[in-house]
Amino acid sequence: MKKLFVFLGIVFSSVTVFAQSSKEEAVWSNVEQLTEAIFGKRDSTLLVKLVDNNVSYAHSTGNVENKAQMIQNALGNRGSYKNIQIERGTINIDGKTAVLRHNLRGVSVDARGTESPLDLGVLQVWKKKGGKWKILGRQAVRIPAKS
Repeated sequence: MKKLFVFLGIVFSSVTVFAQSSKEEAVWSNVEQLTEAIFGKRDSTLLVKLVDNNVSYAHSTGNVENKAQMIQNALGNRGSYKNIQIERGTINIDGKTAVLRHNLRGVSVDARGTESPLDLGVLQVWKKKGGKWKILGRQAVRIPAKS
């Protein structure tokens, strides 16, 4: 009987870990889609789908945007980006809320063609609404260059 309880405990723990990791992967997938929609394709349809109506989207410059501003500025940006990479950090999911950290690295190219390194630490908050994960909050900070 004791072995049965140990076995059931292991089985239920495995199911919980699998469910958690599939939730985590769903959120990370959305992070990657959002990043591509902003820094790559500039996909307005995808941005509308992934961004919550009450989003607070903050840049490393301190500029904070609502949904309309964020989408307009992402689509209207005359610069471009190269070699954008997401380095996954931590993710914590509590019910229908996910808080995650990652680094965003690449190269920013302004409208004149001047390149600048892009090295950001990013905190994002995602909320599950209607079965879909949507970004509710984002704060980016510049990671100082190593001396």
